[in-house]
Amino acid sequence: MKSLKAERIKVKIGDIWESPNLHILLTQENDIIVARCLDFTVSSHGTDIKDALYSLADSIKEYILTALENDAINTIFDPAHGRYWRMFNELETKHSVGQLTRSLRKSLGSIAYKDMERSPAEINYA
Repeated sequence: MKSLKAERIKVKIGDIWESPNLHILLTQENDIIVARCLDFTVSSHGTDIKDALYSLADSIKEYILTALENDAINTIFDPAHGRYWRMFNELETKHSVGQLTRSLRKSLGSIAYKDMERSPAEINYA
């Protein structure tokens, strides 16, 4: 199993419901792309990432419908095994470090050190 990508996605079911951000781990196993929702321990697969994600959305819909039918919404959160969360966090961290590095190189190439030193630091919430 090879780690490919960590995604945060929302699944929308018509105009009825939209999920909060869900943690998705994409891996490659032989010639198959596996998409795992780490919040629900639901997975699916496809021939490429797009196909795997669409298949996963359908699986999540079925998972939620089953929970509704069985009056089990209070037990729907079923996080994946820790090893998958570690893989997700490693991929997400690598991506964040890459974005930070690119951002600094781009900004620092056009800004003088003294200008940055004199500028106030602010906090913005995401």
